[in-house]
Amino acid sequence: MTFAEILEWYATITGVIAALMLASDLGRRVTGFGFVIFCTMNIAWILWAQTQAEGGGLTWQNAILFGVNLLGVWQYLLSPKNRRKMEVVKEAVAEFEEQEKAEARA
Repeated sequence: MTFAEILEWYATITGVIAALMLASDLGRRVTGFGFVIFCTMNIAWILWAQTQAEGGGLTWQNAILFGVNLLGVWQYLLSPKNRRKMEVVKEAVAEFEEQEKAEARA
């Protein structure tokens, strides 16, 4: 298997995995790591496109999408504002779940 084939299959498989992670709505952390995986996919497609005679369009597309996915990483994993919001949400969910349990016992 050539390096180009490895890049192509890596990009294909990681793209599917990352899309499933985002579509599954398993929480902000999983979504954030889905964006990290998308970033690695973008790099793989850029490198693969450089091995092709006509890879300019794919290179530019993935360079732009890399920036978009970095924004997703920031929003879901790194932004201090959003991290504080999620802590408040986690506390509210925990409180709600306790109330639900108490009502179920009553």
